Amino acid sequence: MAKIDTKTEGLDLYVYVAKTFADSPWLHYGLWEPGERPNIPQLRMAQERYVDKLLSLIPPAPGRLLDIGGGTGEMAKVLLDKGYSVEMITPSHLQAEVAAEKLGPNAKVHETKFETFSGTGPFDICMFSESFQYVKLDVSLEKLKALLVPGGHVVIADCFRSEGYEGGRQPGGGHRYTEFLTAIERHGFELVESHDVTKAAAQTMAVDQQVYRGFVAPTVEQVTALLSAKRPILFRIGSWLYKIFVPKKERQNIVERLKADYRSPEAFERVNTYRFLLLKSLG
Repeated sequence: MAKIDTKTEGLDLYVYVAKTFADSPWLHYGLWEPGERPNIPQLRMAQERYVDKLLSLIPPAPGRLLDIGGGTGEMAKVLLDKGYSVEMITPSHLQAEVAAEKLGPNAKVHETKFETFSGTGPFDICMFSESFQYVKLDVSLEKLKALLVPGGHVVIADCFRSEGYEGGRQPGGGHRYTEFLTAIERHGFELVESHDVTKAAAQTMAVDQQVYRGFVAPTVEQVTALLSAKRPILFRIGSWLYKIFVPKKERQNIVERLKADYRSPEAFERVNTYRFLLLKSLG
């Protein structure tokens, strides 16, 4: 049975909107200053703050760096220009193609999940920019330990679930932060730096709501109404196929995503903690 991945579809839409309306190549959250009104035209500026924050945590070049979940290679390109030797991982065939073309022969792009990555270390730095939440916690920490030089570093910028999360459909995601802290100690990592930017990152949810309420939902409504009025037979067949091939849970996810009621900055802050982290491998 066909299945629509609302997380993937949401990311694809976010990329399109960021590139088209904000002229931004970045896939990640923005960091908004107090008093700023989050909006699509200002998204790139907020995302550039994120990039600056991330770069401030990375130990200085030269060094061998593995960018895990590097998307289309935009951050890898920045790091190459700063003098790092870079390899990049992405499980997406399309993203791997774009990244390979963008980076050329200067960086190796691996089309794989991190858990199945078969490249060889040692790396001085392993970096996750909004990709750590998608890896298995213990498996990945063990793999990181094997890939890093003694005393090597892990840089993470990502969302974690806070103690306010009690389950159910909520914005954000990731590992529980308390479980993460226990796991890194268990696997021999020291937490060197931890920066809580939850409030600044949460404001990006307002942009998300603008996209779905102001662009996606009205477009879907107009297309649906047009098909229903002008092509009723095609509309009925399409509706029937949609109910057959898209599971009820996913249909509900799509409805909630279009409403965007639950994806507010306030809801994000209640159940998440967004962190910029620097870890050091002990031993």
